[in-house]
Amino acid sequence: MAEDPELERIKRQKLQEFAERAKREERRAVEQPREENQDDVVYSYFYDRASEVMRAAEYQFPAQAQAVKAGLYKMIKAGRLTEKVDGGTLLALFRNLGIPVHLDTSVKFVEHGEAKSLADKLSESW
Repeated sequence: MAEDPELERIKRQKLQEFAERAKREERRAVEQPREENQDDVVYSYFYDRASEVMRAAEYQFPAQAQAVKAGLYKMIKAGRLTEKVDGGTLLALFRNLGIPVHLDTSVKFVEHGEAKSLADKLSESW
């Protein structure tokens, strides 16, 4: 069954418009380099619960955490910070600066596939 020539022309026109729009957006993306987000850069250097420590610091001490984050960002951009930062090191940094960041921690025991808190485990023993 032959399709309508007018329908074919409309399809070609739409495909051409989509291709031109995609080319314009691609050129625009190349012309405008994406601004670097400070948080993305700093968080990319975190591992092993460091992001959890920073989020806790941002919640408890927003101004001080922002200042520490800005300092880390400057060190990363200057090339002075080349290694990734773990959670313990970041927590020690905050504490050395006099910022007592508190993390919610708990001790859990897994016994017979069931997780129990330390309090539950001790109460069972008595």
